[in-house]
Amino acid sequence: MASLREEKKRATRQAMSDAAARLVLDGGAEAATISGITAAVGVSPRTFHNYFSSVADALLYFTADVLESFAADIPSVCPGKNVTAVLEAALLESLEDEEKELRSLHTLYRIGEALDNLSHTSEERRRFERVSDTIISAFQQRGTDYTDYELGVVLNACAGGSVAFRQELDRRQAAGENVSLADKKKMVKDTFSVLRALD
Repeated sequence: MASLREEKKRATRQAMSDAAARLVLDGGAEAATISGITAAVGVSPRTFHNYFSSVADALLYFTADVLESFAADIPSVCPGKNVTAVLEAALLESLEDEEKELRSLHTLYRIGEALDNLSHTSEERRRFERVSDTIISAFQQRGTDYTDYELGVVLNACAGGSVAFRQELDRRQAAGENVSLADKKKMVKDTFSVLRALD
C-alpha cells in the first residue's frame, strides 16, 4: 500500500508540474498561477502547497524531471552520433507526440526564460543546477573530445537554435499559416544544418 501511495503522490506532483509548464508555454510566465494549475489538474490550492512552495518550485521540479529522464537516455541513444545530432534527434522526436513535446529540451529553454521572472529559493535553484550538471556528465559518458566547458557551449548553441525554431513556428502559426509536421521537421533540420555549419 505504501508504494501505491507514493506512486499516486508522484503522479500528482508530475501532473501539477506539467500543468505549470503547459500554462507557461501557452501564456507566458504570468499565466502560470496556482489557481490555474490546480484548476487544470482538479486539485485544491492546499494540495498544491502540500507539494510545492511556489509556481517556480513546480517549474523547477518539471525541469529537473525532464533533465533527469533525458540524461538517463543520453549515453545509449543514437550510437555513434555527435552531440548536435543527438539533440536534433530529440527535437525531431518531440514533434511526433504532444506529451513528448511538452517534456522536451526545447520546452525547457522557454521554461528557463519564465523562471528568470519568478522568485524561487536558493535551494530550489541549487537542485536545478545539480540536475543540469548531469547532462554534461551523460554526454561525456558517450565519449567526446570536448571539455565540460566546450560541451556547455555546444549545448547552449543548440538551445539557441531550438528557441529560434520555436519562435519561427510561433510566428508562422500566429500569421495563420498551417504548419504541417513535415514543415516542422524541415525547420528543425534547417536549424541544425546552420548550427553544424558554424566555424
